[in-house]
Amino acid sequence: MLQSKSFRGQRVLITGAAGGIGAALATQLAQRGARLFLTDLRGEALQDVAASLGGAEVHAQACDAGDGEAIAGLAAKVTEIWGGLDILINNAGIGHNGAIQDTPITQWEALFRVNLLGPIRHVEAFLPMMQAAGRGHIVNISSGQAFFRLPSWGAYACSKVALAAYSELLGLELERQSIHVTTVYPFLADTGFYGGIDAETSLGRWSVKLMPYYAMSPARVARRTLQAMRVKRKVAWISPFNLFGYYMRLFPPLADAVGRVGTALLVRPRATAGAP
Repeated sequence: MLQSKSFRGQRVLITGAAGGIGAALATQLAQRGARLFLTDLRGEALQDVAASLGGAEVHAQACDAGDGEAIAGLAAKVTEIWGGLDILINNAGIGHNGAIQDTPITQWEALFRVNLLGPIRHVEAFLPMMQAAGRGHIVNISSGQAFFRLPSWGAYACSKVALAAYSELLGLELERQSIHVTTVYPFLADTGFYGGIDAETSLGRWSVKLMPYYAMSPARVARRTLQAMRVKRKVAWISPFNLFGYYMRLFPPLADAVGRVGTALLVRPRATAGAP
């Protein structure tokens, strides 16, 4: 089994580990000798991932990543088993496809509950353990949509932009405590995340169907994330397309043009008030 001293023996908790990037991170960390605690709302799939990790030390528990009481119970369980935590990876997230004007407030609440408040609650639960030990590493998985804010994904992008701001600022505040924070910006990853998406336009539907041919694999995203973690990098861009998106936003006319094209291709036209 390939192992790296960077992660051997490290106590790592990964949320959203039943598939996609979370499962790939679990696999690669297990290969590097980490001790794992995996959580996900999908308990059966989570147990399958745990069983696939061979001789690694793995604990798995079904947990709603946005439930404060469940997260507090999870922290108590981790304390009981390990006495502390070295690495927290906030990977769990939910998506939503639809125009902002059609997104109900209940959907906004669900997105922010899991994608923003979930990581915040996990940090609140596990940060004291790291502070007591005088070291630790927190990894927050945001999204390339923090830079490429695609029309029809507005509510989701807002939740991930908020997570990115929280994560990067948290890293600055914790730096003097020897607790590192890495903010990860995956571009498009071929996971089950997009499987249930009912896109508004034919181009949107085709883009989802063809995703396996142009998106990054979860394993590749996981490898680049671990590389960033190993050297305590504050930001993991994952894909050069994210850099393009970042610099594009420094030139508003270009960002506006890209947004207009995206809207024309991905958002179904709405009838205006008073139209027949």
